[in-house]
Amino acid sequence: MPAANRLRLPLVKTLRVIHMCFIFVFLLTTFLFWQQGELFNHGYRTSQLSHLESVIARLESRAKYKIDNLRYLQRIFIEAMDDPLFPGRVRIPTEITDEKGNASLLISNLPLPESHTMTGEQGDENAMQIKHELYALRKIQDLFPLASDAGEMREDIYYISRKGEFIASLSDEINTQLIRSYNPRRKEGTFIMASPMLNPQRKAFWTRQNIAGTNDTLVNGAVPVDFRGEWVGLLGVAISDESIKKLLNDSLPEDTQSDYQLFDDRLNVLTASAGALNKVHLTPEQLRLIGRQLEHSRRGTIRFGQVYATFGVVGATQSVLISTQTLRQGLHEDFGRFSLLLLVMWVTFVLLLWASHRVICRLVRNMGGLQREMHWHAYHDELTGALNRRGFFEKTAQQNPQYKNYALVQIDLDYFKRVNDRYGHQAGDNVLQHATQCIQRAIRGKDVLGRLGGEEFCVFLPDTQLDAGEAVALRIKKHLEFSPLTLSNGMQLTITASLGVAAHGEHDDFTLEQIQSLADARLYRAKQRGRNQVCADGEDESQA
Repeated sequence: MPAANRLRLPLVKTLRVIHMCFIFVFLLTTFLFWQQGELFNHGYRTSQLSHLESVIARLESRAKYKIDNLRYLQRIFIEAMDDPLFPGRVRIPTEITDEKGNASLLISNLPLPESHTMTGEQGDENAMQIKHELYALRKIQDLFPLASDAGEMREDIYYISRKGEFIASLSDEINTQLIRSYNPRRKEGTFIMASPMLNPQRKAFWTRQNIAGTNDTLVNGAVPVDFRGEWVGLLGVAISDESIKKLLNDSLPEDTQSDYQLFDDRLNVLTASAGALNKVHLTPEQLRLIGRQLEHSRRGTIRFGQVYATFGVVGATQSVLISTQTLRQGLHEDFGRFSLLLLVMWVTFVLLLWASHRVICRLVRNMGGLQREMHWHAYHDELTGALNRRGFFEKTAQQNPQYKNYALVQIDLDYFKRVNDRYGHQAGDNVLQHATQCIQRAIRGKDVLGRLGGEEFCVFLPDTQLDAGEAVALRIKKHLEFSPLTLSNGMQLTITASLGVAAHGEHDDFTLEQIQSLADARLYRAKQRGRNQVCADGEDESQA
């Protein structure tokens, strides 16, 4: 393996280890940052669920307060119906006032199917019951305004008589909206959720009705009213869209960064958005995904791109509250700021890691380059670039470890000392460099050239016999002789050399040093014979 490759291999391995270490550190820290990000994400989801829970708790508290008011009115109403009344012909008035003519309850007829109309003796019994209802309404009419919250609809409490077929409330408008929203067209259509068959435990319930001819809706909370074991009607509270929106706004936490919207149990929109509006409109497909999650859990969060949706069921009304928050809104909350800081820290760490990787790799490469340069200087002649004595013998050992079937050409430039003395050392250096180039052009790529000292060169010819080595020596001699060097003053200087050739094939038991000594002796003989010639044996003279 060439020396340069031997030096490059450890460098490649070192860089590979450095790359692996940095990749490991990058992956490990990225995993740790990702784990911390997951903790922040879990904390963010928990925080959003907590905010949603607080809003739902307020809504449920308000809904429970409404139902408690209805329960209170229900109890007083039933107690009032037990008071004795004088029999007589019943006439349903258009309003009920107290002794001072205040707090009027307005009465509206409820269009029920004919199957509800009672006649004969049963009608007389119904008439007495209706008188009881009217009397009881008069007793509790002062409580109707008190049961309505100030700031919301004051005319939201109502009573519907099942047998009297009327609605009583504080407003004609509420009566009209109730009639248009109930719009009964089948038997017991008005009281379907209050019937003993469907509501045997007589629980309070919530319903939502569309007001006919409009896009508005009424959300109704109601409790059945039973008197002496018979269902006579129901007390209810009607809440309009605007009232629900106001109630939703009042229930939101301060400085909320989420958009809240209330839906019914079928995920139809009940209210407009409230809170920090973000113009996010959930698509039908997204609502279906939320609906599927609600089948398994009453609370949850789901991500749609850059929007987080948090949802939960408002237990009292069976409505669904959904809050949405965009990425921009989330960055204004604590977990959003922490996540942004975590991202900045990760990016900063990655940039520092990348910069450290670059610096370390550059240092290692510089050290490798310095090592190669030092190795080159250790094995090469700085003036000519040819191998020095140490490099020459190491290179020949690599090419031919057994030192068999090779030839050596010893070269010595003629009268080199005269060139130094006459033209200066700079000219002498130029001669050495020029001679090296001529020799390189005359030999093969696999042949090894070395400058063993001064003006002395040696060429190692692998897989070469003596006659082939002699031919190479003659070619070197011609290249030197017929390639004169032009000096700086324009003068051309002819370079000649004396060459000695020896081959391993001559003496199979000789070492490289012995073959070189033999070539050197023949070189000396070439000089004795007049220089500028090749000597390949001990007796004959070979001239060009």
